[in-house]
Amino acid sequence: MKMSGKTLVIASGAIIVALAGSGCATKKYARNQAGAVNQRVTQVQTQLSGEMAKQQSEISSLGERLTTTNNQVAAAWNSAQQANASAAQANTSASQAMQQAQSNSSAISETSEQLKTTSSTVTKLINAQNYTLVETANVMFGVNKSDLTPEAQAALDALIQKALSQPRTVIEVEGFTDQTGSPSYNLMLSQKRADTVARYLVKQNVPLKSISMIGLGEESTPELLAAEYLAIDPNANTKDVKSLARRVRVRVYAPGDSSASSAGAASASTAASTAASPSPSEPQSQADSPADQQ
Repeated sequence: MKMSGKTLVIASGAIIVALAGSGCATKKYARNQAGAVNQRVTQVQTQLSGEMAKQQSEISSLGERLTTTNNQVAAAWNSAQQANASAAQANTSASQAMQQAQSNSSAISETSEQLKTTSSTVTKLINAQNYTLVETANVMFGVNKSDLTPEAQAALDALIQKALSQPRTVIEVEGFTDQTGSPSYNLMLSQKRADTVARYLVKQNVPLKSISMIGLGEESTPELLAAEYLAIDPNANTKDVKSLARRVRVRVYAPGDSSASSAGAASASTAASTAASPSPSEPQSQADSPADQQ
């Protein structure tokens, strides 16, 4: 079927009008739809912006806390390093202190030994200035006599041996008489007796510088003399005590401590006195005076 040109034009126009009307309706719908979409998009954007701002705030807060934590970790690390350095220094100081203590201990020990040595030396020096009585002997004489009997010499020999066995001894020689006779004569006689003993000591190689000698004349302490003789012989009588007054008392002193005891000295004194006593045949009752000398 063929259409005329007029009909085709009319149909085409109708179609165009229909399409134009349809296009207007579509644009309006599209605008409506676009507006809703834009509104939704705006809402979503707003929501996303809020979420992003919140997340950003949280990220910033986390970053700050992380920075703080890093600073604390760094401070702790520095403190740990300082503590390690301090500990190392303390160990070094402790080691040095230990070495110093050991050195001080050694020095103290050495000083203690030196003090002991010094103390011993000082003690020896002090003792060297202090003399101790180590031996005593009584050398007996006959009436108005000043010579030594063999018994007296034997007693002195024993005393001399002990005196020479020790260094730097000092020997005191004291001469006495009984109280019969004039004091002046008795003084001279006591000096002669002391001189006799001192000469004998020197002849037996006792240094003269070690001997101190004096004559004291009459025995001035008869009570002590009696007690001394009674210690030798408890059965002694008046004549016996008087005979002890006619003596030379010899005392030996040694520097420092001595092993000799006072009992030993008394024993030596007893032995010497007994050995040196005059024989019974000597007239012990006679006086020590020139008038009685025969």
